[in-house]
Amino acid sequence: MHAGLWWFLVLYFFGQAQTEPVKTTLCEIARHPDNFKGKLVELRALVESGIEDLPAGMTDESCGAELKFLTPDDPYFARLLKSKAFRKLTREVKRNPMVEATVTGWLRRTGTDEKAENGLVLESVEDIVAKPLPRIRRAQ
Repeated sequence: MHAGLWWFLVLYFFGQAQTEPVKTTLCEIARHPDNFKGKLVELRALVESGIEDLPAGMTDESCGAELKFLTPDDPYFARLLKSKAFRKLTREVKRNPMVEATVTGWLRRTGTDEKAENGLVLESVEDIVAKPLPRIRRAQ
């Protein structure tokens, strides 16, 4: 088969190769998940810690949206652990409950039709910022 025809068929059956992520918000994903399903997305939000203080997902309190991180297989997770930015995110989440980051990943739907949830397969992490907790004044 001619190489050009082969690529045409690949693109026809799998859609155009997405090289740039769709920049969006967690609230927008929560409102319209089908618009982002299977797409590479980039968003910025607060990162939640999970088991063993690993980053577990993201949250946006302005709309009550949550999105869990998915790790499809051990080799994939091992590659992510080699990323300096992901290791930095893990350290910051252990130290501070308020960490904001920009993440890029593939939006996937998991579970059954009755209990389906959206999740994000992380590709990359950047611009990690620990947010200081508000100070509470002590009564004198």
